[in-house]
Amino acid sequence: MLSSGGNEGQPEYSPPPDDRPTLVVEGGPNGGVTVTLTASHTTMGRHADNDVVFDEALVSRRHAVIIETGTGFFIRDLESTNGTFLNDSRIESGEQSIKNGDIIRLGGGSITAIFTEGGGRTLRLSTVEPPPADIIVDTRARQVYVKGDRLEPPLTRKQFDLIMLLESRRGEAVSRDEIATSVWPEREDGDVGNHEIEQSVRRVRVRIEIDASNPEYLVTVRGYGYRLN
Repeated sequence: MLSSGGNEGQPEYSPPPDDRPTLVVEGGPNGGVTVTLTASHTTMGRHADNDVVFDEALVSRRHAVIIETGTGFFIRDLESTNGTFLNDSRIESGEQSIKNGDIIRLGGGSITAIFTEGGGRTLRLSTVEPPPADIIVDTRARQVYVKGDRLEPPLTRKQFDLIMLLESRRGEAVSRDEIATSVWPEREDGDVGNHEIEQSVRRVRVRIEIDASNPEYLVTVRGYGYRLN
């Protein structure tokens, strides 16, 4: 299940035999499987050729890799569609070290990995923790997921452009002027009325909110614009 690691022309990687970290999978068809990390690189993803396979809709075919070096463990996102998160912060580029107690999440699914050290260092994959965001915006596929379910039919082009803008600034207030410029770039004179923006917001709310008249996710910032929670 694990590859041997090592590059041609370089000494073969030989991890220390004792106190090896492991991955304990919980949930899905691989629930209960324990994988000992005996290679320098351990890949995670949905495709069967990964070292650890997750049957999770929001996990990419090749999603992330755990790397062991002489100074510790690191994780790198492999340009996945829905991202790899370390302690709820998306890994944007490069490698980030994994420390005791850190929590890793793949995409917007329910799988998390808790890194622990001591007696035996263990990465424990669990479905106990819910994903931190109910609204997942897949900018590459131009799809929106609400609590894990993909919106069908998809949002219209303008509606998606609106939620994509708000997602890029999640938690921040985005002004109506910014929305007009970003969502309607073809209007060079910026002639986009508040009523047109409000209509688009209302249509998105109907699709993503339990109660569009009492929004929980796409909220109004009075006198300014909107925010995606």
